[in-house]
Order: sequence, then C-alpha cells, then structure tokens
Amino acid sequence: MVRLDIHTHVGEMFGFQPPTPEMAEIVIGQIQSAGLDGIAVTDHWRRDWGLALHRVVEREFPNQVIIIPGQEIDVRPASSPFDEYHCTELYLPGGRLVRTYCHPGYYTPNIIIEEGIHGIEVTNHHHDWHIRRPLVERVAETHDLLSFNVSDANILHEIGAGSTEVDLDEMMRRAIPLD
Repeated sequence: MVRLDIHTHVGEMFGFQPPTPEMAEIVIGQIQSAGLDGIAVTDHWRRDWGLALHRVVEREFPNQVIIIPGQEIDVRPASSPFDEYHCTELYLPGGRLVRTYCHPGYYTPNIIIEEGIHGIEVTNHHHDWHIRRPLVERVAETHDLLSFNVSDANILHEIGAGSTEVDLDEMMRRAIPLD
C-alpha cells in the first residue's frame, strides 16, 4: 500500500514550462512533506507534462517518490449526452490505463458510470461542496469502483490536501490496455 494524491495539476502550477530537476526537487519536497509516497499529474487535456516530469524524477531522483503521468478529460457519454463529466486517465507501467470519475456532481448532478471507469472521487479538496458523499459511496459499491480522496491541487502547497492509501497491484489488475 502507498499513499497517493491521484488528482493534481502540477504542470499548470509551473505554467507548462519543461520540467527541470529543480522543479522536480520542489515537487518531491512537497510530496514528502505531505506524507505521501507519490502523486498523479493530471493536467487538463495534457499528459505530456506529467510524462516529462515522470522521466525527470526517474532519471534524477530514482525511487524517491511515485509520479504517475495522467490527464483530466471531459467525457460526454453517448447514453446521456447532456451529462458531461470529468475523468482522470492514469497511465500505469506496461501500457495500462486506469480511469477515475472526477468530482461527481460537477457539471451535472447525474453520475453516469460507463464501462472503463475504475474509480470515483469520494472527496475532492476543491470540489467537495457538491459531492453527495452517501450517493457517491453507494455508486462506488454498486459498480465495484475504487474510492479516492484527492486534492485536485492547483497550487503547490495543496498537494496532499486529499490522499488515499492505494494498492498498486489492485490498480494494475483493474487497469485496461491502452489503445
């Protein structure tokens, strides 16, 4: 088990400047001071920055923290096209993908769980005001989803404002191959 914050916008924090070892050191310091083992970098519609940070950390600071590259995307389900929601895509080793339903209740109060959704946010530091926790917990149980507490950090010191003990082996078992 590892403690992760799987919804952060670190690239956005740095204005999408190419990640450097100095930036990585700052992020690692925040991860460690928050008592985390790692984070997922899930910038809006951009996975390149998280992938680049992952490479810098692996090269310059091996085995210090876990950096899972990802992105946050908008989803408009075919079954209910007026119910747009956000989803993070986490790119795991071996070309595997885990998708998590973000801040349920924002944009729409309906929670549509489609095939290929593996987890759901139960708490979100930035969007907690509209998460109907009892409903989300029932949805998670009904659909056998992983439940996550996240920060949705937009500034450095918010990393770790929400985190979850995660079984990485379980995430890998649930993950699907990338197309």
